[in-house]
Amino acid sequence: MSRAAQLLETVFLTLYRGVCRIYRPLRSWIGAGVLALLVITTAAVVHVYPVSNWDMIAYTASILEPEITDPMELHDKSYELLKENVSPGEFLTLTQDREYRIRQFKDPRAFATMLGFYRLKVLYIETARALTRFVDPVKALRLISIGSALAVGAVLMLWLARNGALMYGPVVAGLLVLSSFGESAALLSPDLYASVFILLAAFLYLERQDIPAALSLIAAFFIRPDHLAFIGVFFVFAWIYGPGRWVMTACFAICVAGYVWLTSNSDHPGWWIHLWFTHVEYVPTLEGFHPPFSAAIYLKMLVRSTVRSIMHQNWLALLFAEVLFFAKVIDPAQLSERTKVLLYGMFASICAKYIVFPHFETRFYFPYLMAMAMIMLIAWHRQEPQSAKRV
Repeated sequence: MSRAAQLLETVFLTLYRGVCRIYRPLRSWIGAGVLALLVITTAAVVHVYPVSNWDMIAYTASILEPEITDPMELHDKSYELLKENVSPGEFLTLTQDREYRIRQFKDPRAFATMLGFYRLKVLYIETARALTRFVDPVKALRLISIGSALAVGAVLMLWLARNGALMYGPVVAGLLVLSSFGESAALLSPDLYASVFILLAAFLYLERQDIPAALSLIAAFFIRPDHLAFIGVFFVFAWIYGPGRWVMTACFAICVAGYVWLTSNSDHPGWWIHLWFTHVEYVPTLEGFHPPFSAAIYLKMLVRSTVRSIMHQNWLALLFAEVLFFAKVIDPAQLSERTKVLLYGMFASICAKYIVFPHFETRFYFPYLMAMAMIMLIAWHRQEPQSAKRV
């Protein structure tokens, strides 16, 4: 090795060791600070630079429905509130960008047929409705998104702190970025709001707080009923392994009953029409729309969603990385039964949700990917040698 190379290596090692001496006693504070900074920055950006999407119009109408029963008046008021809360360019995009949006803007009857997709998210709508005592419906939806981003950060921070792992805050921050945390926070949708309760339920279950965990799952279900897939898979694994068996059985039964009640009282068009609408075409009205089920079209949906996931989203790559990390780093024999129930249930539910309704966007799998990552991060922290933990 040349003298220059030796000097360069000596300088590097000296700087590295100096940084480590400063970092080690403060690593928990630094980790917590990095995670908090990402979450707060995300919430601030969402507040300063809000994102507008068409769904916000339908959610606004769903919030207004109890006080405005006339479809034409409901339609006009929803678009009026939209115009007050977005820029002229955004309003033009949301009303004139494509045939579907043009039809919804001009035809109150066509618009009314779409609301069955949105009424199912009962707790999301009721939360926004409660906030309308202080702000208009669009601003209420934005407040839920910002509050959900902060709440997700708080749950993850609590999870790390409870396990003495705050030094992994930068790792969790990176996982949030890869899991489309910012996108979920920016969109006016119930995804991140439901994710708060899924993550909270996972944490509480590991803390042996079965009843609060079940209540959190029920809340997540009434915010986004498609989380029933996870609740069902979770109940099966809890029944097989034992921890929380009866509480999770009751939770699943309540959610199944809730699903029957929701679908019978919300004018939801049904699974196949919803799938068609999402993956085949945005039909301008659901009135008289009843496409026959086709296995070939369903398989085409699966293929198309998989390709779009690979080309434009992160969730498949992140899921593969987590599975590989588990296989190479985690010793399953050292995992508690509760950890196995949660970890295996999360993985199986991602597969089940994708088969039942192949969403290609990462935000739909956010809480499961983050919960799996947190479980394995804590497991690795506990299983790694003490000598490695000093680094």
